[in-house]
Amino acid sequence: MMNPPFAAPSADAAPEQISNGVQVLSVLTFGAFSIVAVVLAFASFWPAGVAVAVLIAWRGGFLPHRSPARQPAPQAPESGFRPSGNASFDAYRARMIDQLETEQRGFESFLTRLREARDKTEFDAFLDDRARRLDPPALPS
Repeated sequence: MMNPPFAAPSADAAPEQISNGVQVLSVLTFGAFSIVAVVLAFASFWPAGVAVAVLIAWRGGFLPHRSPARQPAPQAPESGFRPSGNASFDAYRARMIDQLETEQRGFESFLTRLREARDKTEFDAFLDDRARRLDPPALPS
């Protein structure tokens, strides 16, 4: 059975994706309209301007809201990436990600050791300088 073109979409239908260009144009248009509305309301009758500004601020500012149905579903944390459909590429990508994570852990441990060595050097220099300042110079006899 085919739905007529004028029928409302069913609840289980996937929401339409809006292109970025249309979203940017929508934000710019709504922002410009909101600013013009506030300015005109202030110019005509200042309490109306305050009311319009409060209404716009209360609803979330000059950016239009996205409906919850259009927000992308969060990815599951265990699925770091979605499969590409090519098993050999997916295996290669998994190996490379594991290798990069291992290298990152090694580099972070190297940085930790480097910071500790620098801190030790600075602390030893501080102690030597302090000892020189506290010890009075020996008088020649």
